[in-house]
Amino acid sequence: DGTYLCANCRTPLFSSTGKYDSGSGWPSFWKTIESNRVALEREWDGRMECKCATCGGHLGHVFPDGPTRGSLEQPELATVPESDPQIGYKVQGKEGENSKYSRRPRYCVNGAALRFEEEQ
Repeated sequence: DGTYLCANCRTPLFSSTGKYDSGSGWPSFWKTIESNRVALEREWDGRMECKCATCGGHLGHVFPDGPTRGSLEQPELATVPESDPQIGYKVQGKEGENSKYSRRPRYCVNGAALRFEEEQ
């Protein structure tokens, strides 16, 4: 358990509670640690770049194929910062609370862009 910090400025960006094995070989997270810690920018080729909002350091990219909402603990879902992107696949034929996106984003991060600080 611990926190993943920007390797450049040491701003806390992700918690180990939001980390998961995406099978991509890259460190992957389905949520940030707090609102507005990670900045997003659409690149020329359509990909969504994620950067440290404090220093602008490149972290990686965000994709719409993160874990399904149903595979995550409800208390953890309640802690998703409002600034995290609402991307993924919408649940078809549902209304209200049930029409939320079925998947969380996948923050695919370059491991060299992070430092891990173990929880004491």
